[in-house]
Amino acid sequence: MRSSPALVLLVLLATSGTGLAQVPAADEAFQRGREALKVGKYDEACAAFEESQRLDPQLNTQFNIALCDEQLGKLASALAIWKELAAKDDNASRRAKASDMIVQLEARVARLRIDTPVPPGLEVTVNGARATSYKDMPIDLGTSKIEARAPGYLVWVGTVTAKDEKQQAVVTITLDPDPATTAQAVVTPVPPPAPREQPPRSLRKTLGVVGIIGGGAAIAGGFTFGLLARGTWQDAKDVCGGTICDTRADLDRGNALADSARTRGTIATVLAIGGGALLAGGIVLWMTAPKSERSVAIAPSASPSSVGLAVLGTF
Repeated sequence: MRSSPALVLLVLLATSGTGLAQVPAADEAFQRGREALKVGKYDEACAAFEESQRLDPQLNTQFNIALCDEQLGKLASALAIWKELAAKDDNASRRAKASDMIVQLEARVARLRIDTPVPPGLEVTVNGARATSYKDMPIDLGTSKIEARAPGYLVWVGTVTAKDEKQQAVVTITLDPDPATTAQAVVTPVPPPAPREQPPRSLRKTLGVVGIIGGGAAIAGGFTFGLLARGTWQDAKDVCGGTICDTRADLDRGNALADSARTRGTIATVLAIGGGALLAGGIVLWMTAPKSERSVAIAPSASPSSVGLAVLGTF
């Protein structure tokens, strides 16, 4: 252990801010830590400050924990706290002190080099915390527990002791294969995915042709019914001269013709929509058939009495 001549000054500096614990239990623990720190009872001081930090986390409390850790030889732990405070503490005095302490401890802290193979998934911990570096990791004075884990290997556990400041400690990790994992590792060939079932190419072509013909016929039928509906509607209007019917018989006949026109119009709409969908599906099937199977051709066809598509080729 080493004591600092400026320890009392540091304690006063640490308590001069506005970050004192507000929770009563945390504040009581903080005060106990201050008293213990002033008289050199560093173990008691650290325990009290850590309790206060657990109850009510404060940067001011972290400052005092760093002071305790340094006195107990936990230079790496103190260094980590000083770096955190230097990065985020809003108190200018504490931040300046943290920067000074970083420079001092970087020159004093013991360091650890870890020699190890690096299989996939390797994780090395030092005293339960994941190793931040394998080449130059700061460690506290005393004995540190090292663990290494990797899939397919036995857990490696060892220790390393840093007795002096500035010491370069070295630990060599040897990973042995896990017999249980090796015995259970059975390579099972993965079968290739089953090919997606598709309609036979000849069937695809046939269905496409049927869809084109059927769709074209439905559209032509819709066009025909549309013309009939239009003519019937005009007949219904002509019965009464397009305005008012003279007799009851004319009214009934006009209504009958109007109903017939509506029915034919509905049929025309259904045939046109259904035919369009069927035609589109047929074209898709025909277009996706291999070129060698496309033995049909589609051409527009029109005459004075009809309009549609002509399908030419062999089936």
